[in-house]
Amino acid sequence: MPVTRMRLFGYLLIVSLLSACATRPTVEYSVNALQHQQQLAQLQNWRINGKLAYRGEKERFSATLNWQQQREDYSLGLSSFIGTRILTLQRSDEQISLEYEDRTYQHHDASALLYALTGWAIPVEQIPAWLKGQVSANNQAIFADNGLLQQIRTKEGWLVNLSDYRQTQNYILPYQLELKTPSDLIKIRVDKWLVN
Repeated sequence: MPVTRMRLFGYLLIVSLLSACATRPTVEYSVNALQHQQQLAQLQNWRINGKLAYRGEKERFSATLNWQQQREDYSLGLSSFIGTRILTLQRSDEQISLEYEDRTYQHHDASALLYALTGWAIPVEQIPAWLKGQVSANNQAIFADNGLLQQIRTKEGWLVNLSDYRQTQNYILPYQLELKTPSDLIKIRVDKWLVN
């Protein structure tokens, strides 16, 4: 084999080995669905970092997502990929405040406030449970054979698909979510879960 062909073969072998190392190994999880849902209900203090993409009837955008949950209260931050803050939405003591375009707005309904100011239909109050892979009351749920929540259908018309579950401390949590209605699509990719 000529030297150049040997070098090419060696190079291709190294590249294939490196790409094999870079691929996250597939792990098969299996849980008792009821016990797993009960465990997720106990998880009340957490934080995620990730990405959110939104496509509605009139607008689409992508943003860096930071969400911190402390029991019922939360802080949701969206930023551009260069770090410019788009908005901060907070719930504290049943009061909702939204910082958007250098102004602060208050309301009792986070989704309604967000929609009124931006036109984005995002089900803010339901997302914390969905991010954990937890089904909310009055929603239809489909569980995979391994016991993990795979899909939710809500009475408000949202279809939620959950995937890419991974072990995070003592919890098995989803890292990919897709939320859609006939007019809206939201994709969330979690880069990092922090559990307290």
